Amino acid sequence: MGNSSSASLPYKISPTPTTPASSPQSHGWAIYSATRKTDNGPVTAFQASKAELARTPLRKNPSLNQLIPALHHFHRIKRLIHPRILRAHATLDTDYPSSATGSDAPSASSSSAAPGLDALHQSATTGTLIIVTEEATPLDDWLDSLDPTSPAANSAAISWGLYDIVEALVFLHTQAKLAHGMICPRAIFVTPGGDFKLGGFDLITPIGIEDGGGGPTPHFRTYEAATCPDEYRSPERVGQRYDVLQQSAPIHSIDCYSLAVLIEYIYAHPNAGTNGKVPAPLQKALLRMKNESPKLRPRLGPLLKCPVFDNPYVMAQLFLDEVTAKPAEEKIMFLQSLPDILNRGVLSEDVAVHKILPLLILSINGVAGSESAMAQDVNRREILAIVPLLFQIAESFLTKKPELFQRHITPLVPILFGVKDRGVRGAVLQKISLLESQLDNASVNTHVFEPMCSGFSDSSAALRELTLKSTIVLVPKLHHANLEKLVRYLVRLQSDQEASIRTNTVIFIGKVAPNLSEISRQKLILPAFTRSMKD
Repeated sequence: MGNSSSASLPYKISPTPTTPASSPQSHGWAIYSATRKTDNGPVTAFQASKAELARTPLRKNPSLNQLIPALHHFHRIKRLIHPRILRAHATLDTDYPSSATGSDAPSASSSSAAPGLDALHQSATTGTLIIVTEEATPLDDWLDSLDPTSPAANSAAISWGLYDIVEALVFLHTQAKLAHGMICPRAIFVTPGGDFKLGGFDLITPIGIEDGGGGPTPHFRTYEAATCPDEYRSPERVGQRYDVLQQSAPIHSIDCYSLAVLIEYIYAHPNAGTNGKVPAPLQKALLRMKNESPKLRPRLGPLLKCPVFDNPYVMAQLFLDEVTAKPAEEKIMFLQSLPDILNRGVLSEDVAVHKILPLLILSINGVAGSESAMAQDVNRREILAIVPLLFQIAESFLTKKPELFQRHITPLVPILFGVKDRGVRGAVLQKISLLESQLDNASVNTHVFEPMCSGFSDSSAALRELTLKSTIVLVPKLHHANLEKLVRYLVRLQSDQEASIRTNTVIFIGKVAPNLSEISRQKLILPAFTRSMKD
């Protein structure tokens, strides 16, 4: 990838595409892995050479080329914002840098602005189109990546993905008053958390009597036959009876037909988990959706009530998407239920790492880091529900990827140790072995040992004892200064009012002695055992 063309964008884009522009389904767009320059968070970048697009004829109509549909998609994706639509973080047409969004490009005069949707043919053709989106992979690649030995999990994940696409189309039809026009596999992308996102806005158009504009547009009429795969085009489109669409078709009619074909395509995949068959609850719906008459095809909103979507995976995903708006008590109950949901395999590792974990991190940073927030009982109980879940995800899924553990968990440790709540402190101390095994020496000394030292002098005997027992696993990684600090705490604990703590301190001293300096051993060991003999 030409890094010079994307230099103004706050993203680092890989030089090698994951999907080349020459791929049959790419329509001239190459797909790249990328990261944010600010925090290395993953994103996806799409790039297309305008000169190459202009030279490449559309397969089904060589008199047309790929440029205008690509420009149409480029202009539309940055303006359509909805949770189920592929989110564009930044766009750049290098011929018109002043029109960039989400970039550091300098502003320029309006005379250099890019032509609008009505004048795409006037666009310069020497530059590069770049779209940076949330991290996502093409639908076909995602289907191929599914584990064929987990049919039930795959079927549940697909049902959630279809739910997402239906919601995206309902938004387009009812709120944006637009028809997508190119519902097919290349218009669907899947995030790491399993959400299906709608893209591919090459043909999007107002349509029929409901929009009041008499669509479809001239752009749609010119390019739809050459751009959309034939099997996803409804009969009136195949017959080019655009007057039917303009005069009597409801706005959802063409997308309704295409979606039915897409559903059949997805469930026919060998990894779909349904033996190549559409689930029975959807079969009658698909027949209605593929009705020969556009007027008789149903609206898509009621499809969301289909029993195929009534499963634990979809219910959990829906709650995750709405959790920040839920009442506090419902949110806490859901958080408390998630460990069991994960243990039963209802939600996958990808959902745990890419959807649940970010929500937990957001709550810890926003609530646990604020003493005033933690003074409210509901917030305290929320953090108490979060901590076991956080460490369950870390232990189950992040230990295999140390870089993810360092990125997501390590920064939270001092925040959690800073919480003045014994329940939270106890929950963290119980996972000290996990932290010790994943963190390097510097992190153990700075982020774990130093914050936990306050537990040695806590007024709760149970917490003092748990702190003492937890510290033993850290000793091999402690540097000299912290070992000396530990010795001072051990001296104090020998005089603790609790006999069990005094006993455990002597045992601890025996175990830690080989790690101490000669001077520290002389100061500590003999007096310690002398005191213990008197106890």
